[in-house]
Amino acid sequence: MKFKYLLFFISISAFYNQTTQAQTISGTITSNTKETVPFATIQIGNEYGVISNEEGNFSIDTKGFKETDSVTISCLGYEKNAFLLKDFTSKEYVLSEKINELSEVFLNHTALSVDSIMYYVKRNVKNNYRLDLTEFKIFSRKTDYIIGDNADFEIKKSTGFKRKQLQAFNDDFDKLETSLVNNKSKQYTDFVGALKVLNNEKAKLEVEKAITLRDEKNNQSMESLAERGQEIVMKHLDKDKMYTVKSGFFKVTDSATLNKEEIKKRQDTVNTLRHAKNESFNLISNSNFANPDASLDFVKNTNKYKYTLKDVTFLDSEMVYIIDFKPKRSSALYTGTMYVSNESFAVIRADYTFYENRVGDKLNLRLLFGIKYIEKNQKGIVVYKKATDNYYYPSYINKQIDRYFYVNRPIKFIENDNSRNKVAFNFKIEGTFKGKSELLILSKKEIQANDYNSFTEKTKIDFENPKTYDANIWADYNVLEPLNDMKNFKVETEESN
Repeated sequence: MKFKYLLFFISISAFYNQTTQAQTISGTITSNTKETVPFATIQIGNEYGVISNEEGNFSIDTKGFKETDSVTISCLGYEKNAFLLKDFTSKEYVLSEKINELSEVFLNHTALSVDSIMYYVKRNVKNNYRLDLTEFKIFSRKTDYIIGDNADFEIKKSTGFKRKQLQAFNDDFDKLETSLVNNKSKQYTDFVGALKVLNNEKAKLEVEKAITLRDEKNNQSMESLAERGQEIVMKHLDKDKMYTVKSGFFKVTDSATLNKEEIKKRQDTVNTLRHAKNESFNLISNSNFANPDASLDFVKNTNKYKYTLKDVTFLDSEMVYIIDFKPKRSSALYTGTMYVSNESFAVIRADYTFYENRVGDKLNLRLLFGIKYIEKNQKGIVVYKKATDNYYYPSYINKQIDRYFYVNRPIKFIENDNSRNKVAFNFKIEGTFKGKSELLILSKKEIQANDYNSFTEKTKIDFENPKTYDANIWADYNVLEPLNDMKNFKVETEESN
């Protein structure tokens, strides 16, 4: 009898495990030409879904749905693939390209010039887009790394320090230089939260869960480099003494000790919620074509750009104009392609990049203060989706930008009790910060002004810090499937080295 009960529980457990495994479906979207299809929508029912990542991969949780619920896979320019949930398994799904001929379409439709299309696009922006009093549940992913071109940290002169002490200084600086130039370690920051938008200027963020995959030993952020440089100084200077720090034309008059508490306090500023909120909100507000202050100006400033109607395609049964744009004035920054609905004249997707020789924010004080900074090679994708209220809301935003930097500053530490004891070294560093920000809109809902005003933001995000990528990290969420390099993330321990 006991044996029968044991078999019963084993069978129940096996059934439970199969059901649990089947609740997450993973796959790849490809075209009939064997190419991966990024940013395809995989949807169950009317509202619930995910998109494929840049490598065409996706994962979606099917928990709570019935076998008879519908599943659709669709993408701009491809035939929709539709079937029942019971037939939805982890595998490769192939989308067929939709055949479209511009001349044939124009034989059956009143032909519009590209100027007419852009006139209606601009005229309808306020009817097509809105952000006010909307709460977006978002998934944010940031990928950062640095390409070091040059680094030189060297003791120039000193008094009161022994030769061995100076040699130890320079040895540690040499290691930091090598780390900067040779290391290509990528850092990843993910969070799920609710972005509560009052208007184009104000928003609040509530973070539900956040993780960071960061190898502190190989962290190449400016904050980390500064911290590691300070740790070298702290290691070789007398921690019990007070120093005045002088750099270039500036002098720090407040005496300070170099201690780990101060370093930790500076590091904590990177984890502030305000920083994450501003980055997420700027991605959405700058992609809102109805926002007069949006940085993506190729929709509203039509006098600055030249437009060319290249072709038409379809999103399901909806005809979509494909319009290329590029600057016709020097003040225009972008070139790229827009996809415009023939029904609503909404831009439902835009792919853009900086035009040749165009740059973003820049600061050049190289001769005066030894500092230079330039935003270069910006590119991005904005995908919009029409909601039941007939407005279009962002469903996915991808922005990538390179930030060139150059810092060449002399730094001097002067002992307060004996000003003759001092050490001066030159800090020179040059490279490019490469960053990618992705925002996936999981859902959205309207809110009231009272809901916004009564909510109080926290000041800091509590990140989980796993040492290796774990596929179960976001098991309870429909988030963006990570790229393969993120899946391979692992902090190397001393034992593995």
